[in-house]
Amino acid sequence: DLYVDAIATIHVDRYARGRVVLLGDAAYGGTLGGQGTSLAVVGAYVLAGELARAGTSPSSAFARYEATMRPYATRCQKGAMRAGSFFAPKTGVGLALRNVLYRLLTSRPMLGLFERMVKDAATDLALPEYAF
Repeated sequence: DLYVDAIATIHVDRYARGRVVLLGDAAYGGTLGGQGTSLAVVGAYVLAGELARAGTSPSSAFARYEATMRPYATRCQKGAMRAGSFFAPKTGVGLALRNVLYRLLTSRPMLGLFERMVKDAATDLALPEYAF
């Protein structure tokens, strides 16, 4: 079997233009390790909260959404850029090494360290509270 894929990240200058706003993979795609869905859900929560707070001014809501999400999304993307060569090695030796390291990281003695590595980026944002 042959499987071909690319690891890429999305980098846009801004998440909104006019009345159109990007969310999830369209805005900050390219996170590895299962953070894409979580990041999209957090983004949807923040966007909804800011839109509810903004009333009739979507542009101010979009600006606050971006101000909240961009630093968080950028940190998550940086982790993905470092992990890309690990998850998708270019050689058979690299693939074998990745498999050994992954088994080691997910073994019982190392599981706590692995969880901390994954959770660091996932818990790096204090969610704003909105009155819905």
